[in-house]
Amino acid sequence: MTTVLVTGGGERLEQVAAAVKAAGADTVVVDDPGRLGEAVAGQKFDGYVQLPVAMTPGEGSVVAKVEQFLTQGMLSRFRAAATVLPALQPDASVMLVGGQTNVDVDAPDDADARAAMLRVLAHALRAERAPDRLTVRVADSSWTAEQIAAKITGTGPKGAGEQTADDAAIGKAYADWRAEVVGMARVEF
Repeated sequence: MTTVLVTGGGERLEQVAAAVKAAGADTVVVDDPGRLGEAVAGQKFDGYVQLPVAMTPGEGSVVAKVEQFLTQGMLSRFRAAATVLPALQPDASVMLVGGQTNVDVDAPDDADARAAMLRVLAHALRAERAPDRLTVRVADSSWTAEQIAAKITGTGPKGAGEQTADDAAIGKAYADWRAEVVGMARVEF
């Protein structure tokens, strides 16, 4: 049987977990990033759905609020993925679901930047597992719980570009990319 890990927070977590279970998968749900390590210890997952985490806006300046959003929101998703990665089967599917918005309406927001960060995370996950073919998809917040469940469990229709004959070439390309990133002596921001 397929085992899927679903992480994140809020009402959406319950909806997606229920849909994944209804699609026939064993489901492990983690709503607290601090418990993620113990939840995945000794486990192997066929799928991983990473939903946005629930956040409460902090006090302070707009700069401080954006920093909180990034560290407790977007960047925490990278830490969570790094924790989960060793627990994923070699041919696992990962779904990174967008929707992480800045909880403070006074703080600036850039939906394209948020989506780009999820794409960077997707590329990093693929590169980390290269030359194995880890399937990673990025979905926006418009996806329903049922659509997410169908895609992560493989019960939905196959889309263009899924599992091609060029899997070995793709894995090698990510392995090369990983070697370049790890080999960088200096990065400027």
